[in-house]
Amino acid sequence: MPRHLQRLCALLLVLCLHPQQLRATAVDDVPPRLVRPDLAHVHAEAAAKERNAKAFLAAATTATPNQELYDVHHYNVALTLNVDLRRLTGTVTTTAEVVGDSLTELDLNMVTTMRTLDVTAAGAPSTFSHANDIVTVHLDRTYYAGETVQVGVHYLRDFSITIQSDPFQWVRQDGLYNVFSYSEPYGAREWWPCKDINTDKADSLDLYINVPEGMACASNGRLVTDYNFDTWHRWQWKTNHPIATYLFSLAVYPYTRWSDWYTPLAGGDPMEVSYFVFPSHADSVQDTYAQTVPMLEAFADAFGEYPFVDEKYGHAEFAIGGGMEHQTISSLGGWSEDVIAHELTHQWWGDMVTCADFGHIWLNEGLAMFGEAYWHEQRYGVADYRSYMAGISYFGPGTVFVEDPAVDDIFDVGLTYFKGGWVVHMLRGILGDADFFAALDLYRAGHAYGTATTADFQAAMETVSGLDLEAFFQQWIYGDYYPVYRMDWEPGPSAGQITVTIDQIQELGGVFAMPITLRIATDVSTTDVVVQNDQSSQQYVLPVDGVVGSVALDPDHWILSPYPLAGAQLDRGVLVVNGVHWETYSPQIEDAYEARAFWGDTSIAFWDCFPVPAGGYPSTLPEPLGHGAVPASVLGHYSTVIWVGNNYEGDIYSWLETPIRQYLEAGGNVLLMTRYSHDFLFTGLDKVLGVELAEPLVTLADCTAMQPELVDIPLLPEQTFVGLFTTNLGSDTVPLFHDTVNSPTRLTSVLHTPPLGGAYRPDGGRFALIGGRPYRMDAAALSANVETILADRFSEPYHPSAVPDDRPDGDVPARTALGVPYPNPFNPQVRIPFSLAAGADVSLTVYDLRGRLVRHLAAGDHAAGFHAVMWDGTDDAGEGVASGTYFLKLREGDRVGDTARVVLVK
Repeated sequence: MPRHLQRLCALLLVLCLHPQQLRATAVDDVPPRLVRPDLAHVHAEAAAKERNAKAFLAAATTATPNQELYDVHHYNVALTLNVDLRRLTGTVTTTAEVVGDSLTELDLNMVTTMRTLDVTAAGAPSTFSHANDIVTVHLDRTYYAGETVQVGVHYLRDFSITIQSDPFQWVRQDGLYNVFSYSEPYGAREWWPCKDINTDKADSLDLYINVPEGMACASNGRLVTDYNFDTWHRWQWKTNHPIATYLFSLAVYPYTRWSDWYTPLAGGDPMEVSYFVFPSHADSVQDTYAQTVPMLEAFADAFGEYPFVDEKYGHAEFAIGGGMEHQTISSLGGWSEDVIAHELTHQWWGDMVTCADFGHIWLNEGLAMFGEAYWHEQRYGVADYRSYMAGISYFGPGTVFVEDPAVDDIFDVGLTYFKGGWVVHMLRGILGDADFFAALDLYRAGHAYGTATTADFQAAMETVSGLDLEAFFQQWIYGDYYPVYRMDWEPGPSAGQITVTIDQIQELGGVFAMPITLRIATDVSTTDVVVQNDQSSQQYVLPVDGVVGSVALDPDHWILSPYPLAGAQLDRGVLVVNGVHWETYSPQIEDAYEARAFWGDTSIAFWDCFPVPAGGYPSTLPEPLGHGAVPASVLGHYSTVIWVGNNYEGDIYSWLETPIRQYLEAGGNVLLMTRYSHDFLFTGLDKVLGVELAEPLVTLADCTAMQPELVDIPLLPEQTFVGLFTTNLGSDTVPLFHDTVNSPTRLTSVLHTPPLGGAYRPDGGRFALIGGRPYRMDAAALSANVETILADRFSEPYHPSAVPDDRPDGDVPARTALGVPYPNPFNPQVRIPFSLAAGADVSLTVYDLRGRLVRHLAAGDHAAGFHAVMWDGTDDAGEGVASGTYFLKLREGDRVGDTARVVLVK
């Protein structure tokens, strides 16, 4: 398709009420999508890179003293790859400039499992030593500052007799070897001698490689020539841009090859976009590969011209999952839009501007995650951008900055990738689009084709915006955790004003300083107001026009925060949520529902992540309340949620977009049944559940009960790809089932009981997980166990009125809170529970919709503990009030606490 038809040029005015407008474009002919973005590539990429990192923990992650004395200008790499013998031989010639006072020898990183055959200095044979993964070449003379030195290392790497390593792999694909490099972070030294330090990028690199005839080699830069000789095929690639050693790549296979073309922003000759694809996949990749050029156009508009536009861009398929951002030639283990967008974004952020060391790796990966989200915005709209960001929310502990790359996980999915992406997203929200993208321009201009640190990125953001972002970076990059907000408002103190109170109620992480958008909706208009928040409890008096109907905190979700599930009722029993794709798993899933496998004889409501199945629903299911993610307004009504999960065709994104964590914190109970525990828990829910995830996924052999009230669950065939847990559990977590066949012992199912319960239910907030494919389990045994868990562990059937007003002496709630009024709606009276974490002067009052005081229900000193009052629908004068909605407001001293709504029906 011609570029003028492909280009995302129809800029739309997005009616976004956030004061900083999003850059938004749309494509008219894009059909609605059925699934959310696939994050499997992120997990696969992070796992592969972390394996590399762990394999080289003993390697020096900084330059040797000798390496500080020279600067590499050029590598000439001449290789011969014998695929049948699994042997690599080569000569690498390094040209460098002396930057110290003098130099008599030159250190290169090279693992000792590589055999050094001979070396040269200034083109003549020389001597060397090779120990501790360093080859030291003795120079022909003493070189002084400013002089150029050249050394050559001729070597052999025999992969048939040494341990196969991730940095250089031999993987069978369709019966043939796919040979490829994967060097990040410290793996280049595994297959070629180099100065393996990010801060010393070579100015240029030439590759000459001989591979067996019929095989192609994809590599960096521009293809100079390729030709056959004897039984070999020689490929010559050349890059004239600075390149970090871990970004040097080769991928060898009898690929199917074709090209697309990208026209630079300034016009001129088009740039080739080259594809190297397994022949068996050539048809499958066409649709998403066709998005590569539009992505190049969109990212060039946002980030500046593609950095290597005078060379090429391309994809080389490799036989593992995920991707790797090799300079000008991304290696792809899949072909989703998200993996393409991720690796393409890296060409700017990671390849052109590289993290100075891997403590700052979030600069690479966080910006790449933002790139994925930004492509969603450009192709599918702003709502999809926000949905994507919600899907990568991370609420676990740890710092984004890697304090010690030699010890800590460098490629932590939650921290380096997801939270790193949120940092970029939050900065966009704080700065607004104009300043944010201008700051990226300044960051690029100052560090193009070089390296950068977090401080460099912060400086660019501050210089353009004029903001002091020190507190932001200290909190979000060098600190851990996140804010948890509770917001309340009331009319006054004067006409045309409201008072908004924002509390930060997180237990960990300290107080965060952030600008917060409040969206105030009245009967006249809807207005956004930005307030600066930096205290644990802070009040704002704001002008309003008309009668206020609602105030929303951070309505467009610019802040990484698990917003509390306000006003949870927990009054409608058990909700079963289906997350198993009907068409794919028919008839097993229909049979399981027909047999009531997931709830037994318990009365349920039903929600479906998917559309109505073609043949209709099984007869045992009530009509679904809705489809997709479960909104908070529905979720908060149910005392228990049974989620039948799977992670196929997009149900994981319904889970991620449902406020499960907030529901648990409110006091709702969750029973999750799924095979892919890792994917359902990765946002920090593993910490909530109190488990340690075990690798790898396994085929479940059996499901043996570990509690006397439970029974073993016979398994139907094909219990594949099941995530299990180690026996290392949190103090409030107990095992339910385990696999007795696989070794070592692994737990399939666990239950966490929070000692203080939830905000709205002191005996709630319980979280159980049964691992496996629940639709391939014996229905009778599974339903019996579910009924036992519901009755014995979740106290079902539960009703808010069943919670006692008085608790044993010494039973003190975790925090001051207004409980769930019951019944609601009410007539003639409603019971209103509240709890106090400490003795206090308390006021509990009733207001009407216009903010007028109706009734004082409680006042004066109250002891710590659990309390309840009744309201009979009368005002302070004893007169009955009209039917309608009323607000309950709890105050503790001068502090405004929780609010709740009740409805009087006469």
